[in-house]
Amino acid sequence: MSKRALVTGAGGFVGKYLTKHLQNCGWEVLGCDMVPHIGVQVCNLLNKQETENFLKSIGPVSHVFHLSAISFVPQSMQDPLTCFQTNTDSVVGLAHLLNKHYGEKTSFIFISTSEVYGPPHYLPIDEQHPLNPQNPYAISKLSSDLYCQYLNKKGVLFTTIIRPFNHSGAGQNEQFVLSSFAKQFIEIKKGIKKPFLHVGNIDVERDFLHVLDVVWAYELLAQKEANGEVYNLCSGKSHSLKQIIELLQVITGIEVEICVDSERTRTNDIQRIYGSHEKLRKIIQWEPKHNIKDILTDLLNYWSERIESTT
Repeated sequence: MSKRALVTGAGGFVGKYLTKHLQNCGWEVLGCDMVPHIGVQVCNLLNKQETENFLKSIGPVSHVFHLSAISFVPQSMQDPLTCFQTNTDSVVGLAHLLNKHYGEKTSFIFISTSEVYGPPHYLPIDEQHPLNPQNPYAISKLSSDLYCQYLNKKGVLFTTIIRPFNHSGAGQNEQFVLSSFAKQFIEIKKGIKKPFLHVGNIDVERDFLHVLDVVWAYELLAQKEANGEVYNLCSGKSHSLKQIIELLQVITGIEVEICVDSERTRTNDIQRIYGSHEKLRKIIQWEPKHNIKDILTDLLNYWSERIESTT
C-alpha cells in the first residue's frame, strides 16, 4: 500500500500542519475530528459504531497519526473525566477497531507528551527518565502511552510513541503561553490595549519547538519500522519566559510593563525543563530548523493579520 494516512484531530492546531506536510511529501491523507472543518470528516472516536462506520468508509490506511486529544492542562484539571475519555478511552477503542478492520500491520503513531516525566530528576530529560505525571492531562496521556507499547508487544498494532515537548507557531490558541504573549504584543502595537503584559511565572524555563519541525519529525518517524519505541521530540535547550518577553520587545520595538496575574500562575511550577533528542536524531537524522525567534515572528505575524481582520 502506498503512503495512505489517517490523521485524527486533523482540524486542530498541529493536525492542520501535519495534514499539509504529509500531502506535500506525497501522502494521501484522510482526516477526522470531533467538530466540522473543511476537508475533514466528523467522527466521535468515543462512539464505537460511528468510528467503525468511518473506518469502513475510508478503507485501509498504512498509518494512523493519533493527535486527537484534550491538551490544555487547566482544562484537564477542571474536567478530568472528559480528559480521560478523550485521551485514553478513545485510544483503546480506536486501536482495536484498527486491528479489526485493517490488521495488525497498521502503523499507529501515538502523540504522547513530555508531561509524563513530571519534575526532572536530571537534565536533559531522556527516554529513560522516571515517569511521574503531575496532572490529569499527563496521567491520561501516560496511560495511552503505555497501552500503545503494550499493543506492539502483543502484536495488535505496530506502534510508535512520540513525547513532544512544548511547541508553538502561527494558529496556536491563545490559551498557550507564547501565543498569549504574541497576541498581547500585537494588541498593544495596534493601540487596542495599554502596554501591560499579563503573565504568570516568567522565571520558568521551557523547551520550545516550532510546529513545522514537529510535524516534519512525525513524518520521518512514521517511515521507520514501528516497534513500540518511545522518542522524545524537543529542541534540547531551554528558554525562560523572561527571555522570550525580552526578545518580543526587541522584535516589535515595544516596551511593556509586566503584570503578574495569579490566574495565569500554576502552583508548584517546575523551574527548568529541557529534553534530549539524541535517540530521535540517531534514527531519523533530525535537527530543528527553526529557532525561538522564528516561532515568535510567526506568532506575531499571525496575530497581526487576525486582529487586523476582526477590528
